[in-house]
Amino acid sequence: MKNKQRLMPAKAVLLFVLVPLIIALTPSNNCSAQTLDATNPASKGKAYTLKIRKGDYWIGGGLGLTGSVAPMGQYIGTAAQLSAKGGYHIIDKLSVGVSITGGISISDKKSQGIYTRGISLLVGPIVQYMIPVSKTIFLAPIVGATWGPIRVKSMTSQPGQPENYVKIKGHAFVELAGIGPFFEVIPEKASFGAQLLVSSLQQTTTLYTNSGEGIPGTKVKDRKTGPALNVEFRLHF
Repeated sequence: MKNKQRLMPAKAVLLFVLVPLIIALTPSNNCSAQTLDATNPASKGKAYTLKIRKGDYWIGGGLGLTGSVAPMGQYIGTAAQLSAKGGYHIIDKLSVGVSITGGISISDKKSQGIYTRGISLLVGPIVQYMIPVSKTIFLAPIVGATWGPIRVKSMTSQPGQPENYVKIKGHAFVELAGIGPFFEVIPEKASFGAQLLVSSLQQTTTLYTNSGEGIPGTKVKDRKTGPALNVEFRLHF
């Protein structure tokens, strides 16, 4: 009996020490894990490093190819475009910005009485969303609209006759939508990619003589929808 009386207090003391210790350690470990999750960005599982989060900016420039339409309705082939864009991320991955596009198109077949040169400068808003496919690859759907002046010089003389031209002036409005891949080429700082677009071109133009006088009854409205391709390099900051 004396042995039993000595052992019972020993067990009680052991339990008295271990139970509070276990209770004390359990919340401490939980707090440590929560602190680690809050302070370690990698624990949030963000797979990409490109600066496309809320508050980030990007600027870019590129070369584009698109179909073009002469103001008198004839399709005049492919036009080259130089563009500058910029955007601000209002939320993660979604940015709003501005596009400035300068275009030139030339159709030169003077032996057949065809010569058309068109120049345009279009400006307008764009909205773009970046979809991470992997750590360095993104899909970038984009929509936008641009507007601005166009100038065209067009041959009116017949083949073999003295060359005669008219000037065409007006404005164009372009709606565009597309998507394409972008690749992070400099970690966190730069990307390069291409976007395949569908653009709808609307233009209103009037014929002018070489002396600059408008020709009555020559106001024309045209609309053409077709594919376009834009290749672009961007800086993110």
